[in-house]
Amino acid sequence: MDAAKLKTQRARGRPSLTEVDIVAGRARIAGVAEALFRMEGYAAVSMRRLAQEAGCAPMTLYAYFASKADILRQIWAQFFVELFGELNRKAARVSGPRKRLLLISKRYVRYWLDHPDRYRMVFMTEGVSQADVGKFIGAGSVISHFAIFAETLHAAGIKAASLKLMSESLICALNGIAHNHVTISEHEWESAERLAETVVHAILALPGSLRGRK
Repeated sequence: MDAAKLKTQRARGRPSLTEVDIVAGRARIAGVAEALFRMEGYAAVSMRRLAQEAGCAPMTLYAYFASKADILRQIWAQFFVELFGELNRKAARVSGPRKRLLLISKRYVRYWLDHPDRYRMVFMTEGVSQADVGKFIGAGSVISHFAIFAETLHAAGIKAASLKLMSESLICALNGIAHNHVTISEHEWESAERLAETVVHAILALPGSLRGRK
């Protein structure tokens, strides 16, 4: 977001936008873009087309977002805020790290199954470069969201030396469960929750020598 640019433009004959206005404008544009990307595909939607649907000039979009990829990253960020907001709220009401780990693992998968279009937009959008993904991850907020898995694993007894390995193994497994349920839905998979529970139990049941590197 280039707030200074927006305020400078508004200063030339129009009232300046407040930070609240800017946040609201970005959210509105992202909402329009999400619907367009879902219906027509990310690669097929131009900034000019998006501006038309949003009811503004193309240059106005560039005042709010640096690029179309920047808009997509905003959409992804909103999904993760919603998802991990739910996980943190539910985890706070459960006593015992093992129960919390089971809950957040099952709810993580369930979120994507309840919103398959969002799963596809985050993990399967065509025309997105690795640089775009890297910029999103490098922003830091996504990594901080996923820290709930490492923190809960540690509380459940996984040694600090193995947290990265075990938390990433769990996340990869959960994403795999979601991916197969979303993309190969005709197959009669075991329930996503049961699969997630099996993965969690398997990690927690590993011998200490595997869970904690010496």
